[in-house]
Amino acid sequence: MRKGSSPQFVYSRPTMCLHCHLIVEMVHERDADPQKGSWQCPECGHMYPFQHWKIRKQSAKKAEAA
Repeated sequence: MRKGSSPQFVYSRPTMCLHCHLIVEMVHERDADPQKGSWQCPECGHMYPFQHWKIRKQSAKKAEAA
């Protein structure tokens, strides 16, 4: 029996995308590689590699409250 694989995402704090200039919650897959993974803007799809871009994750308390 196969397990349904729905990708789980990690969201950032509201951050301005330097490409589309909107304040958005950047996103990446939960199992993203720390060396090769990247944050992605949900509006324009611009990628920000983890190695070059420091974006803070939402705190667990705020994510649960939402």
